[in-house]
Amino acid sequence: MEGVAIPAEAARSEMITEGVSLGAVQIPESGLPIILFVDQQTTGGYPKIANVIAADLASVGQLRPRDEVRFEMVDWEEARSLCIEQQDWLRSEKLISA
Repeated sequence: MEGVAIPAEAARSEMITEGVSLGAVQIPESGLPIILFVDQQTTGGYPKIANVIAADLASVGQLRPRDEVRFEMVDWEEARSLCIEQQDWLRSEKLISA
């Protein structure tokens, strides 16, 4: 991602390598966030500041270079509700099986 770099002190601290999830937002040394997607590594040492919710992963997969991305904080219940809503819509369109 390009834009204003996140200052190193805002995202850095003593940390150990740990597992990373699909959609994790990491801050590498450059300060420019990266979103880990289907070609992600299994562990990583960059600070993770956020995670894209499951309901939005398909949208991440459709991003093109220079597309604008905005993040919004949601709690676990809202993320779960949005995922269920998406699954219900997919089922109603017969795009996935029950």
